[in-house]
Amino acid sequence: MDAHKLDGRFCVSIPNFDGDSTERIVYRLWVISLIDVASRVVIGYYFSIAKEVSADDVLRAIKASLTKWTPKKISFSKQPYSSGAGFLSSLGEEYIGLCWDETSVDGALAETCKRVETALRDAVGSILLSPNNSFAKRRSLDDRPYIEAFFRNLASGGFQRLSNTTGGKPEDRKGLNPEQVAITSRFQYEYAGELLDVLIANYNNSPHKGIGRRTPLAYARFLFENSQEPRRRAKLDTVESLLSVRKLCQVRGGAKVGRAAYVEFFNARYTNEILQNRQDLVSTKIWVVHHKEDDGRVALASTQDGTSLGVLRAAPPWHITPHSLALRRGILAAQSKGKFHIAPGGDGVDTFINFVEAQPHSKLPIHPTYLEARRIISKAADQFVGETVLQAAQEQFERRQDNPNSTASSVDTAPATTPARIPTSRTKPANTGVTQLPPRRIAATRGR
Repeated sequence: MDAHKLDGRFCVSIPNFDGDSTERIVYRLWVISLIDVASRVVIGYYFSIAKEVSADDVLRAIKASLTKWTPKKISFSKQPYSSGAGFLSSLGEEYIGLCWDETSVDGALAETCKRVETALRDAVGSILLSPNNSFAKRRSLDDRPYIEAFFRNLASGGFQRLSNTTGGKPEDRKGLNPEQVAITSRFQYEYAGELLDVLIANYNNSPHKGIGRRTPLAYARFLFENSQEPRRRAKLDTVESLLSVRKLCQVRGGAKVGRAAYVEFFNARYTNEILQNRQDLVSTKIWVVHHKEDDGRVALASTQDGTSLGVLRAAPPWHITPHSLALRRGILAAQSKGKFHIAPGGDGVDTFINFVEAQPHSKLPIHPTYLEARRIISKAADQFVGETVLQAAQEQFERRQDNPNSTASSVDTAPATTPARIPTSRTKPANTGVTQLPPRRIAATRGR
């Protein structure tokens, strides 16, 4: 397992007041990959939009390796995946959740931290091999030659062939300006995520000279069907809880001070009716569990003896828009610098997004926390709006593009032509004369 910084510069479209958009450069993006040494197959990866790789990014890569892979909806090609392309989990249900014995990493702090090592032991049953407990040497390409060779192929066969590439070394720029190319061509980071998924899936289905010109997926299937060694599979609930966080929190408030009982959990106050009625728990500690990695609006609670206290809900300003704990920390860190203020009773995520989008002409790269907010809101919108609604709207839009003489009444809905934009309270809908889809952020919180 290792992390690789992509050799390219990409941008993000920021919506303006007039309905148009402005492109801003983002920081260099990362990919964390896990590759099987025997078959050379990439079993999972995570596309990180953070400025630096974190422990959460590594855990998401491990989680992707233990769950089923689904192809992305690609916008730059009608048939991007080669026939048979995919990941190990796409070979069948018996390949999902397969565990391994050893995980070799470099000495980076994010990968050798205690949290990642514990997750590997509990969920996968794997030990972590690092320069501290093995014969590996830091910054040596010979310690993990298979994944280093994969990253070289990923760069030379993919991102270094783009016009917005930075090259593998500073001298590879050769007078080019990849930042300007990314803005001029509007090469958004969402397209980079699509391209990365296609490149890795097609790599798994391409002949590899290190395994006798067989494809990694075919060789992995051969080893699976002919090996007599016992196999282990990760438990589904253990995999789902890889990014969960549990903490003992003191119950505050109570009848004596005239306030409903509550707990403070990662810079937010949580409570519910059950906790408010348990006056005997005031001044004691209870367990609070962040069980949904991309929704910090809710948390599970229980007493120290295991009695459930139900689902706690966050108080303002963290009660409206879905967010992760990392996103909350990033917003609070930006607020502490005095750049913006979250009004009492307001929405912290919406306030931060409005602040970033109000500065479209800043020369600095876009804040990584803003990209994380876009990812979570887009994911929540897909769950609530549904793929069938979005797909139907996209098909109707394409039919209208093919037949521009068609009347507006023949089109029921008009999807957004730029999926990267996030509707906010500042964005004014364009007057197209057709019924538009509901804003994704409204759909994401509807029914909550």
